[in-house]
Amino acid sequence: MYDLQTFDARCTIGRHLTLREGGRSTAAELLEDMDRHGIAEALVLDSLARELHPEPGNARLLDAIGVSPRLHAAWVALPSGTRDEQPESETLLATMRAHKVGALFLLPTQYRFTLHDWCIDALLEPFAAERVPVFLCYDEVGPGAGRGDQTNWEAVVNLCRRWPTLPVVVSEWRVRRSQRLIYRALEACENLHIELSGYFLHHGIEYITRNWGSRRLIFGSNWPEFPAGMTLAPLTRAEISEADKRAIAGDNLRALLRWCAPVHPHVELPPPADPYVAIGLGADVPADKRFADCHGHLGGRSNHYHLPDTDLDATVAEMERQGIDRGCVFSFAGVGSDEVYGNDVVAEAIKRYPECFVGFTLLNPHRGRAAMLAELERCAALGFRGIKLIPYYQMYPEHGPLIDVACEWAHAHKQLILNHSWGSAEQMARLTAEYPNACFINGHYHDGFAEVAKQRDNLFICTCPLWGGPRATEHAVATYGADRLLFGSDLQDLPIAWGTGPILFADISEAEKGLILGGNLRRLLKQYSLPS
Repeated sequence: MYDLQTFDARCTIGRHLTLREGGRSTAAELLEDMDRHGIAEALVLDSLARELHPEPGNARLLDAIGVSPRLHAAWVALPSGTRDEQPESETLLATMRAHKVGALFLLPTQYRFTLHDWCIDALLEPFAAERVPVFLCYDEVGPGAGRGDQTNWEAVVNLCRRWPTLPVVVSEWRVRRSQRLIYRALEACENLHIELSGYFLHHGIEYITRNWGSRRLIFGSNWPEFPAGMTLAPLTRAEISEADKRAIAGDNLRALLRWCAPVHPHVELPPPADPYVAIGLGADVPADKRFADCHGHLGGRSNHYHLPDTDLDATVAEMERQGIDRGCVFSFAGVGSDEVYGNDVVAEAIKRYPECFVGFTLLNPHRGRAAMLAELERCAALGFRGIKLIPYYQMYPEHGPLIDVACEWAHAHKQLILNHSWGSAEQMARLTAEYPNACFINGHYHDGFAEVAKQRDNLFICTCPLWGGPRATEHAVATYGADRLLFGSDLQDLPIAWGTGPILFADISEAEKGLILGGNLRRLLKQYSLPS
């Protein structure tokens, strides 16, 4: 376990557009969550500056963070030239220095500007001279906003090359499939850094650290959009050195903010609230607290977007290191291409590691009833014990009639059947009633089946992902009960600790955490999907 004096680079306070009843948005609430997660300091934006206009948000931020020296201001800026909106860049820089505002955020999509020289360079010239860190965030707030892979990497690289003394930090809601562009950008630009709140990729931290160095990575949580543990646990439990963890956790950001000489207090943080929080902070997983995973993919080494360290032996080693001793798995290939090829990849895995993996047959309803049944029979003979559906990605209707083919089989063989999404609550209610011997798992968390779950005992909800704000796990437990939630990592796509993190740090009982992280799935595997 490490005391990393973690410094969170991306937090937003203030009433924001999607703040719901009971949501968290104040500086006091941020500090409370920081204590629970062992986070010493935070770089903070104001929601008005993020969503509406920089001027009112930047102004009120200084008062809001004055409650604690652990909170540091970041301001949002617009391109120079609109003289009635923002001071000229030299004046803005001087004001930031006077108030120890350490970083500048640019939001090109939210405020509709580009990073071309004619648009932004007049603003950036004095900031580059002082080496002020500039965060680039293409995320947009509001209806129709894109979610993931929004960054214009060509524009980022051109800007970095024009201003080689300017520290540039790219921050994005989610990196989904643009990894290869990021690698080339890091190769091209020594002054480029990645903020980690949106970079949740299997072994992504490890891959960048060993190829471009830990100095390129900055820890951030995107609080309150995400629970802090979702980003923190992949760092504290990363397979990198303690020195690299310390650099990413806070030392890199402190070095970037040095230009305005902020004060960084050494924070005596509370001890972990329970053994699971200690695991989230980097402690080894005890033998009596090991996990079971209901949702994993294999074959990532040959996926259409880059996933490092995903050969079978490396995956098993990572599961062991992260405390997982049992995992239900299916293929990547069947999601967007040939499911038979993908099922063969899983067959090899369960042959080599029968105590580690429970194989699920991935089906494609486009093939028709006869082919689906033939593949189920073939895979059953190979030792598969469950079924995986993903019609959303296969472009088959979620309510299409051939979904029932898989459900009939699961019912007849008393198997677990996991679907990426089962569609409507009405569909879920019908299937769980018509096929009561099957155990249905919704592959990704949402609240929509709460009423169905109250009526059916054969419906469970995968926790992947619990990203609905700082209290997402607590909300899920209140909605379904801990006995209906199954931990799912979505390996080899996502970091295992990205999935465990929100549960490990949650303000729920140790017993509830134990059920979610493995107890429930182990019980189900004694009732369903029994070995033939």
